[in-house]
Amino acid sequence: MQNAPYIAAGLSDADMLWLLSVGKLRRLAAGEQLVAVGKPVNDLFFVVSGLLGVMLDGARLAQLHQGDVVGEMSFVERHSSLVSVIAEEATEMLAIPRKLILARFEQEPVFAARFYRALAVFLSERLRETTAVVRAAGDDKLRDEADKAARERFAKLFSKSGP
Repeated sequence: MQNAPYIAAGLSDADMLWLLSVGKLRRLAAGEQLVAVGKPVNDLFFVVSGLLGVMLDGARLAQLHQGDVVGEMSFVERHSSLVSVIAEEATEMLAIPRKLILARFEQEPVFAARFYRALAVFLSERLRETTAVVRAAGDDKLRDEADKAARERFAKLFSKSGP
């Protein structure tokens, strides 16, 4: 997935330096869990090195490598995680506390605009990749389930964002 260039490209050098200055390096051993299903995610993580598995019901949905982002959906939606993320090998991440990012948004609204734009481009690319995988699978049932899930998510999203 290696989509960090989408995030980095949308942020200024000063934005990136700020993220690096407030982030803390976190190390995981192989098999250690970073994110658990149903638990809140309080940090946004950038994978520095290693390999993470995105798991649901014991099945790996995706792998995350250097440059990938973890926790972006929980950051945007403010919901607990729908998946688990587990280190498949020794992994290092830059962990940036959500509360510090939100405080920065308050101090500098232009940073918030750049950040959310970069995140939107990142999520759009991830959706394109997922769509390509589903399409390549050629499985009508899988496609129908993905379509139903997407419709439910959009219905939830728009029911919460009323006037």
